[in-house]
Amino acid sequence: MDTTPNTLSFPALDTLTPDTLVRAAEPGAEPFVPDGPIELLCLRVGGQEYGLPLPSIQEIRRYQTATPLPGQATAVLGVMELRGQVIALLDLRRLLNLPDIAKDDGLRAVVVLVRDGSLLGLVVDEVLDVLPTEPEQFRAFPTLPGPLTRRHLIGLVSAGERRVLRLRTDDWFAAHATQAA
Repeated sequence: MDTTPNTLSFPALDTLTPDTLVRAAEPGAEPFVPDGPIELLCLRVGGQEYGLPLPSIQEIRRYQTATPLPGQATAVLGVMELRGQVIALLDLRRLLNLPDIAKDDGLRAVVVLVRDGSLLGLVVDEVLDVLPTEPEQFRAFPTLPGPLTRRHLIGLVSAGERRVLRLRTDDWFAAHATQAA
């Protein structure tokens, strides 16, 4: 029987305390430009860096195979059990219309998002680090054709040589979130 804990340890995140990683998300819709400094959890999917605000992260877990559900959109891998609750598990690669590739399950992770008491699991290729940002580092996208940018991306964060695409989670929560017990 495997006794390995299901919560992952990422070397870049070792300086964080549990209080830093487990906190409630801010209520309401996601603003593009924060009104003050914010830390982004940076992750990689398809070779590109993406970021989510740290207050929206409940925890980071080792990747686990989802229990598939028939009739779901391709981005919905299925559901997983999290401490007695069943939550939807979405694949960020599929949400962004990126091709499926052979995945290294040793790097893949489930980022558990929380908003207004609702939970959602997001499968990513790799969790990188936490990036402290200031409001002046956020850049808006130009108007682009197609729904992908409007539905899944808020804008670009420039931090030195890094360019991190800021993810939008509003639609994901509206369609797939489980209310926490």
